[in-house]
Amino acid sequence: MSEKNNYTQLIEKLDAFIRKFYLNQLIRGSLYSLALLLVLFLGLNFLEHYFYFSSDVRKVMFWSFVGISALALGRWIFEPLLHYFHLGKVISHEQAATIVGNHFGDVKDKLLNVLQLKHQADQHPDQDLLFASVNQKTEEIKLVPFKSAIDLGQNRKYLKYSLPPLLLLILILFVNSSLITDSTLRLIENDREFERPAPFRFVVDKENLEVIQYADYDLKVKVDGEALPNDIFIDFDNVQYRLTKEDASTFLYKFSNVAKNVDFRLFSGKVASESLTLEVLKKPNITSFEVKLDYPAYTGRPDEDLQSVGDLVIPEGTNINWLFDAENTENLFIRFDGA
Repeated sequence: MSEKNNYTQLIEKLDAFIRKFYLNQLIRGSLYSLALLLVLFLGLNFLEHYFYFSSDVRKVMFWSFVGISALALGRWIFEPLLHYFHLGKVISHEQAATIVGNHFGDVKDKLLNVLQLKHQADQHPDQDLLFASVNQKTEEIKLVPFKSAIDLGQNRKYLKYSLPPLLLLILILFVNSSLITDSTLRLIENDREFERPAPFRFVVDKENLEVIQYADYDLKVKVDGEALPNDIFIDFDNVQYRLTKEDASTFLYKFSNVAKNVDFRLFSGKVASESLTLEVLKKPNITSFEVKLDYPAYTGRPDEDLQSVGDLVIPEGTNINWLFDAENTENLFIRFDGA
């Protein structure tokens, strides 16, 4: 009975060693996978950031990354993880014994011999002698720490592959995250076409693009960006005009006697603004008015209705009603001098 117990303990030690063997592969594979995927991720993002590839090229880049990621994670992480839980085909006790024996040279032959003797004992009619031999050889090696044949700490040397790209990614996200986020978005949304951003943009106060009909309007355009243009042009009614440069980032244009809405676009070189509209507010106008005079009784004068008369000399106590006809007007206010 003791022989079998000793052998069971030996097998348990080999099983523990096999689990540590695959744990070691899992740690190493995780570092390899992290290094490969980070380098690939950063490389693809840098290429897309500087070259703005077409939709087809980005699609190839994206699915290549997905494919390589799947292969790396499957081979280096999921496979040893499954083997750690003894799922799938794992190394045999004989293979584990060989690995342990390579580390502890004086026990290699003894380990393999124990396994062979146990296999023979299971098939031999006279088992007692073989089990005694198994027990003797097991006693000789039972104090050997099989698991120490694998030093998980040695995986620290693989940090040199994964740590630099990881630190680089963190630095980029901290300093200029758009370099990563914008490129990643374009790689993911590879069915869309993206235009390379312009080196500058036009800034116009859209809230104040309004002018009273037949009045003049001064358009101020600010330019914001890394490379400012020397000239800006405005295009409306199929005609282009040059804006007046006030300073390096400010340009002016004067619309004269604006009678109707003006759709226009600003441009400089290949950079153009969105379509903008200068909205005309129709000029308010009083077309006519009527004055109704209700004279006081003491005057004995009949009431009068006057058309478009602005100057009045009337007795004290007269009630006056004004009726106005106006266009393009919502409210009308009258102010009297001295009132």
